[in-house]
Order: sequence, then C-alpha cells, then structure tokens
Amino acid sequence: MSSDGVLSMIVGLVLALLFAAVMGVSSAAVLVTDYMHPGRMMSVQARHTLAICAIAGFLASLVAWWLQGFAAERGLFIRFVNALMTYILSFGAIGGLLVVANNIISYPNANDFSLGGLYSSSVGGFYTFALFVAVPLRIALAGLLVSAGLIIALVGPQRRLAETKTASNR
Repeated sequence: MSSDGVLSMIVGLVLALLFAAVMGVSSAAVLVTDYMHPGRMMSVQARHTLAICAIAGFLASLVAWWLQGFAAERGLFIRFVNALMTYILSFGAIGGLLVVANNIISYPNANDFSLGGLYSSSVGGFYTFALFVAVPLRIALAGLLVSAGLIIALVGPQRRLAETKTASNR
C-alpha cells in the first residue's frame, strides 16, 4: 500500500471519529433542550436515556460511515439516502439495545433470560427508545438526522468509477 493510501485511511478514520463525536453530543443536546426546564429536575430515567442517546448517536455515526463504502460509487442522492437510512436504523437499533442493557444492569431480577423473554425485552427497549426520541416530533432532531445523512454523503467514503475499474484490473 502506498503512503498516499495510508494517509487517506488515517484522515478518513480521524474524520469518522470527529463526525461521530459531534453527532453523539448533538443528539443528546437536541433532546436535553426539551427536558431541561428552569426549576424542574430531570428524572433518572430521562438522564439515562439521554446518555444512551449520545452513545447511540456516536456508534450509529461510525456504523453509517463504515457502511457508506457500499454506496461509495453511486451518485450523491443514492449516497445520501443510504447514509440517512443506515443512520436512522442503526441509531434506533443501538439505542434500543442500550436500553435493554441498561434495564438488565439496573434491574437484574426483573428480567426473563429465556429467548422469548430477551426478544420481548429487546423489542420493548427499541419501542421505549424510539418513543422517547421521536414523540413529540422534534424538528431539530429530524434536521440532525438529515444533516447526518448529508454530511456522510458529502464527506464520507467516495470512490470514483475510474478508480474502481483500475483497482479491479490489477
């Protein structure tokens, strides 16, 4: 591998990590503005879910960046749709998984560890996370999701068709 290829991989990794950090902090910040009211205390469950939201935003950004390689040869619109759908689905799935993990850690005796019990708790965790994040409709969160897809499409992994053909001919 040439030094340009290694440098390109390092720059891509740094960009992905910075993007993930910004998206994690931003997703928590958008939701915290809805739950922080003067003179009101935020519940422990809301604080845990906001922390889960930040972690899910960070990990979903990394997953979406990594999976963008599958659409790297396509046009801007296809890369945008791929990044947007990947980010939204991974954000919800990772958030739901983290809610289930939080429930298992917080309340170990209240869980059914059979396959059916784990399945129902994971579905319940996903719905709990999705409802906490999506209801009521937050325009700022929708804008954040769209901006994540747009940033990944514009700055994320891209391959020109000529580069792909010369690489496959080697």
